[in-house]
Amino acid sequence: MMRRALLLILPAVLPGMAAAQSSQLVAEVGASRFLPPVGLEGDAASYFMAGLRAEMLDTSGSGLLVSVLGGQATDGEAGGDFISGEVVALLRGRVAPAWEVGGETRASAFSVSDPFPYRAAALEGEAYLRYRTSVVSASLAGTVGWGTSTVDLHRYTDGPVFAVTDELWRYGATTDVLAGSGAVAAGISAGYHESAGGHYRSVGGRVVLGLGDGALEFRVDAWDTPVGMETTGGMALAVPFGGWSLRGFAGRSEPDPLTLAEPGRGGGGALLGLRLAGSDRPGGDAPRAGSLHQVVGPAAEGSRVRFTLRAPAATEVALLGDFTLWEPVAMARDGEDWVVEITVPSGTHHFGFTTDGEWHLPDDAPDAVPDEWGRRSATLVVEG
Repeated sequence: MMRRALLLILPAVLPGMAAAQSSQLVAEVGASRFLPPVGLEGDAASYFMAGLRAEMLDTSGSGLLVSVLGGQATDGEAGGDFISGEVVALLRGRVAPAWEVGGETRASAFSVSDPFPYRAAALEGEAYLRYRTSVVSASLAGTVGWGTSTVDLHRYTDGPVFAVTDELWRYGATTDVLAGSGAVAAGISAGYHESAGGHYRSVGGRVVLGLGDGALEFRVDAWDTPVGMETTGGMALAVPFGGWSLRGFAGRSEPDPLTLAEPGRGGGGALLGLRLAGSDRPGGDAPRAGSLHQVVGPAAEGSRVRFTLRAPAATEVALLGDFTLWEPVAMARDGEDWVVEITVPSGTHHFGFTTDGEWHLPDDAPDAVPDEWGRRSATLVVEG
């Protein structure tokens, strides 16, 4: 079943990758082990896992994410083989230097075989407003979703199977604030959801550590669910290296207001990935002829970027952008060029220069757009 799903996904993904500004196809293998959910007795279940994930994004961060993951239980008495798939469509746009609006539509499906047959499918939509600078990020999002779940039951051990299907829905909102500088950031989050099973409220905190191009996150959340209070949390790791990547997690999973899944007692796992196709993003991107910027290396929550402007007759040059809150950053002369290197957060940004106090942008500036002050600004995309 999993093999057939992996083969079906390839024809749909590969043609689109050629046209995407940023694209990759990654194959992953790994293992995991989980304790049974809260309220259920049983042994821990272990799985071998394999899957594919793909991304196709344009320069604004809009695009498509596709993933499929299957797991084979090492002990059929403790857990059943599973397969899951997800397609996420992203739409992002900037309405002001530090403000971003966007949304996503997510379609997902999950199936578990004997001894605990279960199937679920869901469609969710989210719209958000985010304020982000180089040191703080705050967002507010609204979510709505629909779905169905089916459980196969035996009235008698050897009797016929009865399929019990539930209609699922939820709506709610979440908010979070994250602040930090350098390689460490910390924040808080909160959420409220009404669902087919009742209301869910959550509040929590997290700490994110930058690890070059990757990150390590520690999180803890308190949940008020229809069946009582629960505390969840743990750690998650994502680290790319060359054409490889490592993703790992450990802790208690969160409850799901849409599928009404209870939090797990605990578990963990890891996936090792190999990029099969797509753009190769090394630590430093080669500059294009006449380019105004070059990514020279990773940084927490973004990248180190070197800006270069050819202005041999100027006596004073400064860089301004939404990542500097439009405050001028002095550039240093290097022959006929002026250069400066700063950290820029991940995302889509706009910038320009002043030469001897006057706004200046070369005619061949990349993706120039008009800004709210009636000037032309260049566009810069820093991938997360």
